[in-house]
Amino acid sequence: MKVARNCYCNLWKKDPKALEDQGIPLGYCGICERCGKPGHVQHFPGPVPYTGTWCDHCVKIVPWTNITIWLKFIIPTLIISASIWYLFKFYQK
Repeated sequence: MKVARNCYCNLWKKDPKALEDQGIPLGYCGICERCGKPGHVQHFPGPVPYTGTWCDHCVKIVPWTNITIWLKFIIPTLIISASIWYLFKFYQK
């Protein structure tokens, strides 16, 4: 089994009994904490230092549901837009 992630799937080679006892299917190293599907133990894809089990789908949707990522985009965009509007409004004459 080729492991493409930085997770605990190598435990299947070292101690498969540990994962079988937890009911984890072959090819995964955990059960997703968000949706309950088989997943991989990896770093939480958000701003907090947390390691948990996430399936590939939940890892991909977190950037769309995490408000801090959107605020990092929206606030600078609003500032730049307001600056441009100010420049055109008051210095156009």
